[in-house]
Amino acid sequence: MASHRGEKVSAEWDSIQREVEESQGSYRDLVQHSQNLLFVHNLQGQFLSVNNIVARLLGYDLEEILQKPVHDFLSPEYSAKFGGYLQEINQKGEHHGLVSVVTRSGEERIWEYHNTLIANTLTARDVSGPIVRGIAHDVSDRMRAEQTLHSTNKKLLAIAFEQEKSLQRLNLFRTLLDQSNDAILVVDPVTLRFLDANEKASLGLGYSRNELLSLSVFDIDSDSDANSLQRVLLQLRVEPCATLERRHKRKDGSTFPVELNMRLIQLEREYCVAISRDITERKKAEEALRQSEERFRVALKHSPISVFNQDRDLRYTWMYNPTVSQASGYLGKTPFELFGPEEAERMAEVRRRVLDTGVGVRHDVEITDAGKKHFFDTTIEPLLNSSGAVIGITAASMDVTEPRETTEALRVAKRKLTEEKLYLEQEIDTELGFGEIIGQSKALQEVMKHVGKVASSNATVLLLGETGTGKELVARAIHRLSQRHNNSFIKMNCAAIPSGLLESELFGNERGAFTGAISKKIGRLELADNGTLFLDEIGEIALSLQPKLLRVLQDQEFERLGGNHTIKVNFRLIAATNADLADRVQENEFRSDLFYRLNVFPICVPPLRERREDIRLLVEHFVQKCARRMNKSITSVPKKTLDALMAWDWPGNVRELENFVERSVILTQGSVLVAPVNVLESTVTVGDPATSDQTLESAERDYIIRALKESHGQIGGPRGAAMRLGLKRTTLQSKMKHLGISPKSTLAAN
Repeated sequence: MASHRGEKVSAEWDSIQREVEESQGSYRDLVQHSQNLLFVHNLQGQFLSVNNIVARLLGYDLEEILQKPVHDFLSPEYSAKFGGYLQEINQKGEHHGLVSVVTRSGEERIWEYHNTLIANTLTARDVSGPIVRGIAHDVSDRMRAEQTLHSTNKKLLAIAFEQEKSLQRLNLFRTLLDQSNDAILVVDPVTLRFLDANEKASLGLGYSRNELLSLSVFDIDSDSDANSLQRVLLQLRVEPCATLERRHKRKDGSTFPVELNMRLIQLEREYCVAISRDITERKKAEEALRQSEERFRVALKHSPISVFNQDRDLRYTWMYNPTVSQASGYLGKTPFELFGPEEAERMAEVRRRVLDTGVGVRHDVEITDAGKKHFFDTTIEPLLNSSGAVIGITAASMDVTEPRETTEALRVAKRKLTEEKLYLEQEIDTELGFGEIIGQSKALQEVMKHVGKVASSNATVLLLGETGTGKELVARAIHRLSQRHNNSFIKMNCAAIPSGLLESELFGNERGAFTGAISKKIGRLELADNGTLFLDEIGEIALSLQPKLLRVLQDQEFERLGGNHTIKVNFRLIAATNADLADRVQENEFRSDLFYRLNVFPICVPPLRERREDIRLLVEHFVQKCARRMNKSITSVPKKTLDALMAWDWPGNVRELENFVERSVILTQGSVLVAPVNVLESTVTVGDPATSDQTLESAERDYIIRALKESHGQIGGPRGAAMRLGLKRTTLQSKMKHLGISPKSTLAAN
């Protein structure tokens, strides 16, 4: 029974052992044919077993693999880390990750593994201690695919980013185009057609933007050398940008100069951007500058002006048109090396001050050149750099030696003329009695009281009185006492100038204004500017000229004959007449508006017969004046002569008295005046006024007739009746007409 049980147990054990062996065989077959990478290694890094796929992927036989350590199959990076891996799996019991292995052919493969530390169950090999069992998958292709996908995604993202940036740049570019002050044109670098243009370009060329986009560069370029643009485009392939000047043509056909700045840019494609700047104003400025420089060069070529620069050490760095011999070889030298020490120090002192203060000055420079003194009017300005610092000076120096010498000569001559003028004025005062109007009569004192009142004003004065009463002397007294006494006293006798020439004398004329006007003439009105104009015998001005004189008095302006330029004047008018202007106004021989304009402040100068007490003083004054001129010594005038002279009515007034005294002085041989009083007839000036006036008129008539007889009917000239009577020719003719005297009848009566 026991034997039978033993046999039964043995049979069961054999059955179990066969099942185990079959199971192990199945396992080994499963391992060997698995698509997973299966391996076992010990903690010393030695493969204990691997399946066929491991050997196949590595390119080795199973026996070769089992004879090599694990790290021999790893790439250098992972081989260096293998010791750390063994320690970590020994401590933690498991390890997973990626590892790079190297096949026999040298190819690197990526395995994703998961390893576990287990107890040793192997019996086929002599192995002690725990072992590591691992399973891995070759993920090389997957990793490469993922890397390719990642790379592709990265590239796609980069492309998208670049497109976004390009879009942003395009938007920014569009904004810059629209806001630019310059014309900007985007051009296809191959066809040279416009791809884009800003508003400035459209406005400047006269096209709409759409019209421009249908054109090319050649449609707006007016220069004949069109090929130069293509050469510029070729140049842009080498250099980043190019600048050139061209002429653009507008839609209306007009052209204008531009400065083109062209460059190639790369966005999603290649573009040529041309910035066009209208340089019309710059060209005008350059031409104006060129002309100015040319004029400057021509002006300075033979001029006494020298222009130069000096640095902060006062060394000359540039000079144009040197005017002194020392200036030769001036470059790099200072004034102390070119001029005398005193002259150089005077120059340096002023120029250092400009360098220190930065403020320009003008001063005179005295230089001795070739033994002769030269004078220079020098203007010095600071020379600044871009930051505003003073780095030197710029100066213009003009030789004023000749003008200065001329000015000095003129100054001396002026002083001499002033002295001569003073002397002559004193002589004139003495001759005319102007320095002191002779007389102490109440009538004369009344006149001088009016003179004193009106002199300080600018009012027009009308002097009324018979001829010879001294109206000019009164006018001069008004001028001397006025605020204009330092300026001119211009006089004109309106009766002494032919009416055809009176307007030219008064207003002046331009050359060619009338026949005989061969040059420009300055009239009396212009000469009297800021002074006094005295018009004697103003009643003789023709009616046609009176409105022009009135306008000058009202507006203080006029034009010369033949001229169209208005001349402003500031003068004071004193007019004189021996005619009754009020009667002439009534007779339409004188304009009323001019009369009222003249009659602002009338002064009546009394005739000599109304100031008989002044005759003695006048006679004594005229005797001394005439005697001094004739080198005679007359010390007394007989009382009988004075009585006769004081009794005479003197129709020619003071002028007649002076002429009579002069004749008497000529006749006198001794120291006592001998006067031909027999030619005078005493007249009674008292009694009935009508009788008196008739007697005076009769006496005046007889006196004129006698003078005409003595001069044989001749009125003017040195031997005429007017000279004998001390009257002007026109005044005598007026009196003869009034008294009904004819020269022919006088001669016939004779």
